[in-house]
Amino acid sequence: FAPGIKQQCRSASTYCGRIVGPSNHRLNFASKETVRLTAATQLKASLSPPVNVALISSSVAILSGYHIALLRKELNSDNKTWRQYQADTREDWARHVRETEAWLYAIQTLRNAITAQAFLASTGLSLLTLITGRIWDLLRTTTNDWEQTLLTVQLATVSTTMLFSSYQFLQGVRLMTHVGFMFPVKSSDTSADNLMRKTQNCQWLGLRFMYISVAPIAWIVGGSRAFFAVSCALFQFFRNIDMKPVGLGYDNFQGQDI
Repeated sequence: FAPGIKQQCRSASTYCGRIVGPSNHRLNFASKETVRLTAATQLKASLSPPVNVALISSSVAILSGYHIALLRKELNSDNKTWRQYQADTREDWARHVRETEAWLYAIQTLRNAITAQAFLASTGLSLLTLITGRIWDLLRTTTNDWEQTLLTVQLATVSTTMLFSSYQFLQGVRLMTHVGFMFPVKSSDTSADNLMRKTQNCQWLGLRFMYISVAPIAWIVGGSRAFFAVSCALFQFFRNIDMKPVGLGYDNFQGQDI
């Protein structure tokens, strides 16, 4: 009789372990997630409020000050930036297409450019959807008013940059679609040349704000220190890509007056 009781007890404990085991696993996983989030919060909050404000203000000043200086350089200097070179190239390309009547070549080139910019716009919107869902979950679980306000500001910053980026890409797609219809019809009109120049400006703004969105994303993930570090890295990155192109034969291309 005793061995039978032992066997029943052993079976019952095994059955209870199967039921309770996964629940304990889920509880342990939840507790680990709570500990991880708490540690991340403590890491972000390890800096005093004045230091956080100084890092965030410095990050915004670095990015905005650089682009203000870049705009002034483009308006007041004879040294052209990469964006201006690309805009001139697209305008010359449109004039070349009109003069040579290379309509098939133009349509193929426009199709490739439209596909690329539509892909970038959809990618930005998809990433924004994922980020918004994650921050929305944090907003629902956070009870601290200050943390809710901070998350709302961070979400607004990321949304503004990424939405504006996607908007500029889509504007470029719209303008290139117009150019595709205008080429054979208005071959003697320069309006298509001007529109192609605007498409480069749209693409530049779309890429630029997509790059800038990395900074507020770093702010969400790593706090003000990560925001400042990424802003400094973007400053150096922008300085490199905005320089005058060297070794591309652009001056010779421009001298042909095509």
